[in-house]
Amino acid sequence: MMDFLKEHATTVVALFTVVVAFGGTWLGAKVQANGGVAQARAAREAAETAAAATLQAVREQADRAAAAAHAATMHDQRTSATSNLLRTAREFTRAVHALFRGPDTGAVENAYNELIHAQGAVELVAPPALTAASARVVETAVNFEHLARIRGEAYRAWRQVRGIPSYLPEYADANAAVSALLAFRAAYESDSDNVGARHNEASAALARVPSLTPEQRSALLNDCTRPEVGLLVDQCSQEHNEAMTEFITRARTILGVND
Repeated sequence: MMDFLKEHATTVVALFTVVVAFGGTWLGAKVQANGGVAQARAAREAAETAAAATLQAVREQADRAAAAAHAATMHDQRTSATSNLLRTAREFTRAVHALFRGPDTGAVENAYNELIHAQGAVELVAPPALTAASARVVETAVNFEHLARIRGEAYRAWRQVRGIPSYLPEYADANAAVSALLAFRAAYESDSDNVGARHNEASAALARVPSLTPEQRSALLNDCTRPEVGLLVDQCSQEHNEAMTEFITRARTILGVND
């Protein structure tokens, strides 16, 4: 073996050199390959992290945009519902006021339906504080209507009998009827013993005013047994105006227009 190595020393050295060189190249390539894999893995992980962060940012931006759009939509809906309730409440009370000047033409019922519809819209989009205020608006408006339904005819009759021009022949009889009615009211309120007599006097005085219908005369007599309608009209109007003011104040706060 030794003799063989001596005889082929040059060849063995050359072959060994080739083997060592090949091994070094292979080892270097392997190390480089392993490093490349690790680098690729790190790059992939970094890319995945960046992509996840980008996706999260996009989602957050989309959520913010959706929230802003929802807030804007709610603001618009609340503004519309609030404005509509104010409009229909005013239309309804105008129709009710007309009942104190003339018989109902159907306008009150139509206005009431619109008001209830508007209140429903507020209840759908507004917070509880505003829906409670809207309920108060409707309640006071309906109370006013109730008064007009019960006392409107008498109120109109009072206006008629007191508004008879002085140049008409029945002017004196109208004034006498007014005086008799006031005396009857005073006797009724004081629980006087002559209530019956005052009632008969007022009834007779009204009969001498030809422009009054039997229904108007009856309404005037019955009205004297109740609180004065004019004061009640003022009270209902005040309560409704206060409810409207509260509703407007709450709406301005919720809509952010208190500047």
